[in-house]
Amino acid sequence: MRPTNWSLVLLICVLLGGVVGYILTLYFKPTLIPPSFRIGSLTEPTTVLLLGTDVVYTDLGRRNKKIDQNAFTGRSDTIMVCRLDPIRDALGILSIPRDTEALIPDNGVQKINAANAIGGPNLAVRAVSNLLQIPIDHYVVLNVHGLVDLVNELGGITVDVPAKMKYMDWTAKLKIDLEPGPHTLTGNQAMGFVRFRHDALGDIGRVQRQQIFIRAVLAKALQPDSWSHLPRLLEIANQYISTDLSVGDMMSMATFARAIPKKNQTMAMLPGNFSGSGGWISSKAEIRGIVARLMGSSFVTSLRNEMRITIQNASSTPGLAYKVAKILQRKGYIVTVKQSKLKIGPYKQTRIIAQRGNSDDAEQVRVDLDEHGDIVNASVGDIESTVTVQVGDDLALILSESK
Repeated sequence: MRPTNWSLVLLICVLLGGVVGYILTLYFKPTLIPPSFRIGSLTEPTTVLLLGTDVVYTDLGRRNKKIDQNAFTGRSDTIMVCRLDPIRDALGILSIPRDTEALIPDNGVQKINAANAIGGPNLAVRAVSNLLQIPIDHYVVLNVHGLVDLVNELGGITVDVPAKMKYMDWTAKLKIDLEPGPHTLTGNQAMGFVRFRHDALGDIGRVQRQQIFIRAVLAKALQPDSWSHLPRLLEIANQYISTDLSVGDMMSMATFARAIPKKNQTMAMLPGNFSGSGGWISSKAEIRGIVARLMGSSFVTSLRNEMRITIQNASSTPGLAYKVAKILQRKGYIVTVKQSKLKIGPYKQTRIIAQRGNSDDAEQVRVDLDEHGDIVNASVGDIESTVTVQVGDDLALILSESK
């Protein structure tokens, strides 16, 4: 009988242990694995235009219209530019309001959501690329009805509904009826949540809710049991999505996206102002700044006396926002205290919102608050601010201790 080669046995055990450990880590804690070592993940930075199309009807007569469930030629309710960067292990999403006034090639200046309806995704890519002055590698067009099946397959998406939402969307044949507070949305409720725009901010409010929803989807994607749904999600995508990406491309992007640490996920809305006609207008300087952050630049854009800080009280202590405002005013910021029109708080932890994708500016504010608060990389605060501070109960404790 030959003697056992224990060195070989030990080597095999180590290799098997490493493989099993890698697979378990990739499945349960993918953020712990560097991007270059994730099997099947994205390897090169990629920019993708994501469009969510409005409802399109099949005309069966003047009084008989039927929703075309599979059409991709409608106006774009949702317009997002996604930058997936495995070099920085980062995901950046820039939301472009559908009413943004832009030059659509060969069609003059009009609202950018018309580009897909006029010339399909290729024209939409050209219009957005021209607006932002960056190349766009791929496009994905999602028919709004596909969202229902995608959310239902995942078992619902949990979001904190900021305000009462009640409206009958006759275009989509959709009843929207949601109360404020945390809810796990079904597919139909999710479609209502991301489509609703009957509040004071109109389409801008819708963009903010879409960012809330996307952040919730990314959080859901990090849960291990969500990965088992990928084959079925790809089947649904095949029915409701029009794209120039292959299945392999989408798999590699999904593998990459689910492993991005939360701190490296940035969402922003194209800054601007309402025009007299109700459109959304962005200056070239604003576009350059937001695009630079999307593409990976990291810098503090403003001096303290140039940064507009909005303070909102999201704590259990009345008047706390004014106390925090005084602290930041003494630091040199331009500070305004505003009561949010939406339900916020009470929060245990202060939220410092990088309203324009400017996480470095938000970090500067956080440092000036003695490094208290969580930075939120999404445009879900006051649209007129550089940074919005939603004051939580943690600052009440700090202020009481400093007396």
